[in-house]
Amino acid sequence: MPVVDASVVVDWVAPGVDPGLPAVALLAQLAADGAEVVAPRLLMEEVSSALLTGVRRGRWSGVAADTAHALLRDLPVRLVDEPRDLDRAWDLARRYDNHPIYDMVYVALAQRRRTQLVTADGALREVLAGFEWIVAPEHLLR
Repeated sequence: MPVVDASVVVDWVAPGVDPGLPAVALLAQLAADGAEVVAPRLLMEEVSSALLTGVRRGRWSGVAADTAHALLRDLPVRLVDEPRDLDRAWDLARRYDNHPIYDMVYVALAQRRRTQLVTADGALREVLAGFEWIVAPEHLLR
């Protein structure tokens, strides 16, 4: 039951996304395995914001973003809202060069649940290189 962050889920729903991306293949694998996927509630706001940014920057149309947002709402991701994850995220952010708190909420959730965090965010993986359970999507593909 991995935790996924917004960098992975954006690849799952973004209009015109390359179907060859590791994150897309991972979604298919997780679905085939019937794996439970977990994320903090913050995921919805982050991915929604990324979709709106895509519209503002002319990457895709508003209609395409609306379709992607509907897909986001239907993904089989269990959302968790646990206040203690924010406290742990704060501690992690302060310890690791004041890294953005929203990234560290995913880390805190995965750490608390003793599971992997799957992220396409190379900068986050680099900052937390000693955490072997923080992995890129391609590392979980069979």
